[in-house]
Amino acid sequence: MATDNKKKDDYLAEQAINDGIQLKETKQEEYVIKYTNSELDKIQKLTEILRLSKEAFMESAISYVHFRFTSDQENTQKTIHHQTAKYMDESKKIDIEHNIPPKERDRLKGKIKLSPETSQKLDELNMKEKINECLFTGINLLYEQLIDNLKPAKSEN
Repeated sequence: MATDNKKKDDYLAEQAINDGIQLKETKQEEYVIKYTNSELDKIQKLTEILRLSKEAFMESAISYVHFRFTSDQENTQKTIHHQTAKYMDESKKIDIEHNIPPKERDRLKGKIKLSPETSQKLDELNMKEKINECLFTGINLLYEQLIDNLKPAKSEN
């Protein structure tokens, strides 16, 4: 009986190791991100409020755009178009300012690895080649929803 338990424990341990290896080998796609100053400010505020890592928040921003898109495709498409135009304007301003110190330039660049689920959502949004725009949209939508639209509670008399 003890031998049977040992074999069962060995099998479970081996299975757990194999599952861990498989999970580690799950392909995570890496993207180079170009941030804007307003985006970084909003990310900082939102990650502090939500107590999320920057990486988790970025995946959440993409997931939120996907959620909005699947809920209301027409309006979300308009929002994405509008936010993309804003992103392009802000990033052009950064490109024009050639005198940006290298440290600041480095701050506006980053890399992100996305889970397969989030990459799938980018595919469904047809934004895999426009990840910067998708993130900008998601960050602005979440900021608007969680901070800009926050109304002070009415005091009870």
